[in-house]
Formats: sequence, structure tokens, C-alpha cells
Amino acid sequence: MGVTTGQNRILMHVLLVEVPGNSAVRMGVEAAIAAAGHVLAVHPAESDVLLVCGTPGPELHAVIDRVWDQMPYPKHRAMLTSLEEIGTVFTTSQEALADRRVQRSSAREDAIGHTDGRDSEEDEHPNHEHSGNTDDAGDADELMQDHNMTMGGHDHMSMDHMSMSGPGGYPLADGADDRDGLEMDVLHRRLGPILPVWAAGVVLDVTLAGDTITDASASIVDVDVDDHGRAESQNGAVFALDQAAQVLTLAGWGTAAARTLRVRDLAVTGRLKQARERIRPLIRRIERSVLLRWSLRGLQVRPDVDVRTVLLARLERADAALNGRYFEPEPVTSVDEIPALVKGRDIGSARLVVAALSVHPSRRTDTTDQAGTTKRHQHG
Repeated sequence: MGVTTGQNRILMHVLLVEVPGNSAVRMGVEAAIAAAGHVLAVHPAESDVLLVCGTPGPELHAVIDRVWDQMPYPKHRAMLTSLEEIGTVFTTSQEALADRRVQRSSAREDAIGHTDGRDSEEDEHPNHEHSGNTDDAGDADELMQDHNMTMGGHDHMSMDHMSMSGPGGYPLADGADDRDGLEMDVLHRRLGPILPVWAAGVVLDVTLAGDTITDASASIVDVDVDDHGRAESQNGAVFALDQAAQVLTLAGWGTAAARTLRVRDLAVTGRLKQARERIRPLIRRIERSVLLRWSLRGLQVRPDVDVRTVLLARLERADAALNGRYFEPEPVTSVDEIPALVKGRDIGSARLVVAALSVHPSRRTDTTDQAGTTKRHQHG
């Protein structure tokens, strides 16, 4: 990574981590990355800049540390809490990647540190058998789940605490009784809290029998309900377009997702006239897609409301916000409601359902003014 494209300019591959409540910062950074010609990464192995949007709490900070360890050198790590810091962060990151002496020194120190750590473990447990690559493979598997368990080609980044007892560090399946009385293999997987196209900070623990989720639990890391309720107001159009693009990405329609994000970036950067001109043709194209209708059928998020209905409603909400019209706000979903919505589904369908939800630690009531600014009020 860190490809030099000109004098003192490096093409950066940026892995973004959104702290819950900082979606406005994350979307602004994504727009700046696209405008500057840099690349949004989806996996630590292809990243050279780890950029945290917001101030993480202790749980999320621990996961970020583990993702950082998976990134190859040269690499740089930064955090920003406001859009005014973007220019400075980009400049600092490029300078850090270009400093080969410091990068080599840091890489050597990390290598020595990891070696010392393994030596001390072997001294403390001389009778314990160590496989040649169990440590590295185990850590990687905990953070990055199987590529084939997602839709749209995205990998999993998780804070999995499963036992790495299987060959090569991969967990072995447990046994459980099936409906026919026979024992079948089950796997326990964790999605989040760091995962591309995923609600910030959400952790979903699932039990898989074959490719079907038979049990699940959900939570949000490092989120205080009162603090979450005081999160900054979001621009209605930008937020709705961002959520619509997530559904399109997971549905496998990358072209439509990219066009939706371009309209979102126009709104983020204040080019509202251009955003208004592009959104209606985009909505018509998505509405008319027979393939999308077929691929999302049967994915219910509420009674008589499926993922496609949510997707179209988000696009209409964005259009209304861009043109100063009132639009009914999207219902919010408590994180405690997620398990019931994903049970009986495969991982790909479950991710689509979660992407179609506006997730919060507890139930909220939203109101939207005519300027398209969504205001959230915490009950209780």
C-alpha cells in the first residue's frame, strides 16, 4: 500500500472505523476520500491508514487495537472528531507513510515485541504445544470472518472470543440436536462491531446450524443511552442516502450503490442543486429493477414492510429533504429487537435486514423538519 503517485503525494488505502454517534464525521470523511482520489479499504490487509471517526470507549478501543495489529507496514493510525480536521489528518497520514525510516523502525519494534511475547508464553507454559502459525491465524480469524459469509464481497471484522482449538486456529463446530433428533454441527460467530456496511458499534452474536441462524443476541459497545440521545442532528438527505447505499451494496448492486453515494457526497459538500438533479433518475432506476425486487423478496423488517420498501422509502425521504418537503421519519429499532428479526435467516439475509434498520440502544421518537434535518428525542 502507500503507492506514490506524485511528489509528496501518496495514494492512501483508508480503513474507517465509525464510533457510534459519529456518522456525520464518517460520511464527511468518505466524501473527502473520494474527492481526493484515495481508496476506501474494507480489510486490514489492504489498508495503510486506520482512521477512527470519533472517540472510542474501552471496548471499541480494544477491537481497534487488534485491527491495527492486522495491518501491514507502512501504516498510520489517526483519530478525528470533526470535519475541520480532515485536511490536517490527510496531510499527517501521507507524511507518516512517506517516512520510510520511521516505518522500518516501527516494523522492527513490533516484530521484536511479538517474538518476545511468544517466548515468554512458551517459558510460562513449557508443556503446552504450539502450532507454527496458530497465533497469527487465530487472531486473523477472530477479526476477519470467512469472506463467503457476507454479501457484496465484504469481509467480517469482529471481536470474536471463540476458542481457537481447530486446525490452523479455526474453531471446530459444536454439536446440537436437530429437529429430527439427530445431532448436527453448529458454529458460533460474531459480527461487528467493526464491519463494512454495518451499523456502528453493533455486535451480533449468532449460532449457525448449517447456513441458518438458530440463535442470536445483539448489543452496542461503549454506548451510553443518554449520550446517544444527545448525538448531533443529522442532515436528513445525507443520512437517508447513506442508509440506502448500504442496502444496495449488500444486495450486490454496486453500480446503484456507487451512484447513491455520489448523490450523498454532493449533499455532504453542499452541492444541493446537482444532488436534486440526480436523485429522481436514481430512484426511478431502482424502482424499476425486477432483479432487485426479486432478490429482496421475503425479507421482512416489520409487519408488511420488507427491505425493498425500506430502501425506496429512504430514497423518497432523501428527495423530500433535498427539496425542503416534509417526509415521515424512519421508525427506529431497539438493538434488543434485532435477534428476533435475524433468526431463521442466513448471514447474508441477516445483514440486509440489519442494514434496513435504524438501530439505537433503546426506542426513540424521530421528528423531521422541512429543511430535512432529523431530530431524535430520547424517551425515559
